[in-house]
Amino acid sequence: MFSHCVHCCQDLGTNESVEHFQVGSKLAFDAEKGRLWVICPHCSRWNLTPLDERWEAVEECERLFRDQRLRAQTTHVGYAKLRDGTGLVRIGRPLRPEFAAWRYGREFSRRRTRTILAVSAVGVATAGVALGGISMGAVLFLPHLATVAFQGLRPFFDTVKQFELPRGPGRAWTVSGDGTMILPDGEEEWMLSIRHHFGRVEYRGTEGRRLLTSVLARLNHAGGGDSLVRDAVREVEARPTSGLLRHIAQSSAPLWAVDGPKQSKFDREDWRDERRRPINRAGLAHLSRVSRLALEMSLHEESERRALDGEMAQLYEAWQEAEEIAGIADNFFLPPGTEEFIEKHRKR
Repeated sequence: MFSHCVHCCQDLGTNESVEHFQVGSKLAFDAEKGRLWVICPHCSRWNLTPLDERWEAVEECERLFRDQRLRAQTTHVGYAKLRDGTGLVRIGRPLRPEFAAWRYGREFSRRRTRTILAVSAVGVATAGVALGGISMGAVLFLPHLATVAFQGLRPFFDTVKQFELPRGPGRAWTVSGDGTMILPDGEEEWMLSIRHHFGRVEYRGTEGRRLLTSVLARLNHAGGGDSLVRDAVREVEARPTSGLLRHIAQSSAPLWAVDGPKQSKFDREDWRDERRRPINRAGLAHLSRVSRLALEMSLHEESERRALDGEMAQLYEAWQEAEEIAGIADNFFLPPGTEEFIEKHRKR
């Protein structure tokens, strides 16, 4: 197989994912018609591969594409990126959309395990001290152990207490899960309202989504077990990102209508003692754990999907041009009428 682009003569690159075809860092394939292209990373032109080198590779590309839970898909063209960075462009009828429960389940389970280990460490150390069965060296190490464990326990308290939200190099704002809300907004359907140490500010659009993702990462630091993740996946499947955000905003509005005046009164009169601040039931801290996990999953999925969608328009145009050339090249040595015969007898 050639390793350089037939159009610009530049190196096509390599991949480690497609065992039967390791030329090219971006491959396009049409499983129905048995076509495989290598997309040049320099000029973006599509290089049609020889007939005798493509069949097993096309089958492997189809399998790899189906295994990817995160992918963009239009009527004719789909796109997915593999672990090693190889891009796969799938030509043909779109696959049924799927949500990657396993992808997020592993991450949330890892967070949960880390927290459980921290709690267990404190319990074992405390029991050892109480029974007098540990050495003086272990006693001296206990404060450090308690500090590490407390960091693991913080997620259970961060939902109502304050934490630092990074705002660039050397900058951070003090916020809390109790003071952060998703509320209805006329133009954007929802907005993110955050109580900072200097007052309350509303964020919308891209900035709102970015800050919401950061806040949720803190609130969901304790992760969740398999059943919790499955419930969160079902919630996301029932309501895509915009629908889930809109639903939470509409549910928070009546709560904020009652608790908002209490918050304002506290800010005017009792702001010196945060411990006396009234509860804000509209705050993200008071959402169910399932809803918070579902929000984090959904926002992460959407951000990556937008990145993938950015390539779809260019891929569609390039595919139309490449398909015309491929049709001529593949049929050049075939007797007239062969393609019509194959199409007529193709199994549906």
